[in-house]
Amino acid sequence: MLTITPMNRQKFFASFFQKRSAFFLLLFACPASAACTMHRAATLPLTLFDQKLYVPAIINGTPASFFIDTGAGVTTISQATADALTLPRDFDHSADMFGVGGKENHLTIVQVQNLTLGGIQIVNHSFPSAGFAQRQADGTPIAGLIGADILSNFDLELDIPNRQLALWRVSGCTEVTPDWAGAAISAPMQVAESRHATVPVTIDGTHLDLLIDTGSPSLVLSTRSAARAGATPEILEQGRSTQGFGVNDHPFTAWFHIFQRMEIAGRVFGDVRTIVVSNGRYMSNDGLLGLEYLKRGPVWLSYSTGTFFMESP
Repeated sequence: MLTITPMNRQKFFASFFQKRSAFFLLLFACPASAACTMHRAATLPLTLFDQKLYVPAIINGTPASFFIDTGAGVTTISQATADALTLPRDFDHSADMFGVGGKENHLTIVQVQNLTLGGIQIVNHSFPSAGFAQRQADGTPIAGLIGADILSNFDLELDIPNRQLALWRVSGCTEVTPDWAGAAISAPMQVAESRHATVPVTIDGTHLDLLIDTGSPSLVLSTRSAARAGATPEILEQGRSTQGFGVNDHPFTAWFHIFQRMEIAGRVFGDVRTIVVSNGRYMSNDGLLGLEYLKRGPVWLSYSTGTFFMESP
């Protein structure tokens, strides 16, 4: 997850969201009384490699590859790409990156003239820049991540089995229905001001709210949330653990635990493999719903109506 905290917070946020709002208001402008309309704005091929979802893009005329991260609040450009394309830097502002493992201070802000995703263009926009260790299957570095600041302006139809991401423009609709071969089952989806989306789940009889995070490979809970669901610290200590390193190489402890049952939107999963992390101070919710449970069929994140859909098995 990324949260942006500039040095000149008020000035930066005014500039950042004025530019963002101007672009997307232009993109979605329609009369207040307009009828419900849905239009597929872009269809992007997905590549699943090393537990990340990659899509092709073009940044200032140069082909690039980004990974899709609904758990990241802000789209971020890799430092290597910023250097290679000599992107102009904004020396008046910086940003902080928050993750499960810690915090990285004072990221550089870079200016992008044109970022293209399918038929969608984002012009004259500023993004933070950070180091990324991920590489594609052919060994080439990635250009960065596409976060919720861009993704949440669309409804996302994520079909990992068929390696496809569709971005839908939805206007004037109070409800949507995915056009799938199987029945669509749904749950309410809360969208925060940060544009992070959470969905309610039940794990071994305990209600939890999980952030929908395509940047996470698995289900992740904080020790506090795990304890509520029955996995107390004493139980975790009897199992397997590992030491991990998060943002800025900040160390954290992770335990592996298997819950008996999880229910999402009426769909039931058994033998729920979970990673429990000790450092939950940068998690504003109970945990993360990662790719392990998003790749078992098509899912639809309707930011326009606040609804999460899965296909009924």
